[in-house]
Amino acid sequence: MNKDLKKEKDKKEINEENLGVEKEELETLLKAIEELEKVKSTRKKEPRNIISIEFGGVFHNNIYINFIFSFILNLTLIYLIIELFSFAEYNDIIYVVILALVYTFFESIYKSYILFHHFKIIIKSLGFIFYIGYVAIFYSLDVYVFGDSFNFMDETFLVAFVAIFMLVRYIIGTMLIKYFRKRNIK
Repeated sequence: MNKDLKKEKDKKEINEENLGVEKEELETLLKAIEELEKVKSTRKKEPRNIISIEFGGVFHNNIYINFIFSFILNLTLIYLIIELFSFAEYNDIIYVVILALVYTFFESIYKSYILFHHFKIIIKSLGFIFYIGYVAIFYSLDVYVFGDSFNFMDETFLVAFVAIFMLVRYIIGTMLIKYFRKRNIK
């Protein structure tokens, strides 16, 4: 029996020694983890470069504010492009304002419909479906709504106008959205 007691004492001593070693190892690991956390918290977080594709840029979450932003941008660009390149004739500036307002209304409806119901077509056409729709909207407004008070000089001018309009609006819209996001304007 003495031998059994001696063996148990030896086991206890070995276990106590192991526990002491394990405790020291755990303490060093905890210190290392704390140091890593300190280093991680002091480092500046680098912004991740994320590539995202936005179909139909949204300036604001509120649809009314977004519509107003879109209208102002569309009005400005329509007027500037028409004046710079002389793509169209109009009797009075009010017709350009009405054109921009009606275009913005139909564009928002068209864009929403295509985004929610025909997203696969957008992907397959690489967004070209928007161009076709915008040409159709401008053509309809030119021929059926405004008649002689606002009209494009030629059909090729209409197509060129929509291409330039879309390109410039995309660039300026992207810059505005980045600015708003950077400033955290909601």
